[in-house]
Amino acid sequence: MASELKLIFACSGIFFSFSYFAVLQEDVYKKEYGGERFEYTLFALAVERGVNALIALLGIGALGGSGIRIPHFDIFNSGISQMLAMAGSNEALRYVSYPTQVLGKSCKMLPVMVGGIVLGGKVFTVFQYLQVILVTLGVTVFNFGGKKKGGGADSLYGLGLIGFSLVMDAVTGGLQEKVKKRSKELNPGTPSAKPTMHESMFWTNISGCLVAAVLGLFSGHLIGGFNFSMRHPQVLSAVLIYSLASAVGQNFIYYTITQFNPLLLSTVTTTRKIFSTVYSVLRNPSNKLDALQWGGCALVFVGLFLEVGEKYMHTAPKKDGAKKSDAAIDAAKESPATNGRPKRTQKAD
Repeated sequence: MASELKLIFACSGIFFSFSYFAVLQEDVYKKEYGGERFEYTLFALAVERGVNALIALLGIGALGGSGIRIPHFDIFNSGISQMLAMAGSNEALRYVSYPTQVLGKSCKMLPVMVGGIVLGGKVFTVFQYLQVILVTLGVTVFNFGGKKKGGGADSLYGLGLIGFSLVMDAVTGGLQEKVKKRSKELNPGTPSAKPTMHESMFWTNISGCLVAAVLGLFSGHLIGGFNFSMRHPQVLSAVLIYSLASAVGQNFIYYTITQFNPLLLSTVTTTRKIFSTVYSVLRNPSNKLDALQWGGCALVFVGLFLEVGEKYMHTAPKKDGAKKSDAAIDAAKESPATNGRPKRTQKAD
């Protein structure tokens, strides 16, 4: 396949997979079905994590594993914290607009940075701190500087759920750094030892699926969600399809990294994120924004594109192969429910 066709194939796969995911997910939580709304987040997460784990297992069967000793316990823990982060952001959709949720989750750079420093011992540059300040300022202006949206003000409870999700992102970021370190400790004879993208994807998602199912069983979400889906089969169809879209999107991320580079990936995912936000505003009148809120959006997107610019300035320090390998592993750990945006180490939702 010609390089140009590969580029179109990769970019289209990421863009459409995660855009379709975003549209269906917003519909599941925002639309009314027979006069009632879907409110069984843990049921939806158990299904989504299960579908992702199944696709990853098929990937391992088709492409093989790494052959190394894998830190299952550490990956399992990161999968749980990632699932809890998704639970917070998904549940928040019931109480805030989609643009608020997307932009609020853009602040994940801040908690991930804190988690990386505290739990993983990472060091960040002044440029990276500037990005975090711009994004955080933009989200603050968006949420507190504009007038109430047509669909009503975002509730404090919904914003609190986004805050909880960000805290879990910080924990996840630190735990994922531990996974990398633990992998090297368990394989002293292989300095570059890492699980494959599909191995990381499988263990992360299977742990999230199991914990979401258990919590869903005790909270009533599992049975309630099943009964809701029986009354409104289109909901279960939407959840299954957007789960499949997220899994396909993760594989397109891996393909893009191996065929091109993490810089292209950051450009595509950032553009997709902007498109999803604008499209949500245009398709749903209740998400209408005023001038100040658009200004907040602009600050966030400038901050995100600064990340792309930074990658342009740092294409030389690492060998291309090493960059692709690191990014591929991190891509497997990123959930599209966080809007497909890769983590800073690829880096996606």
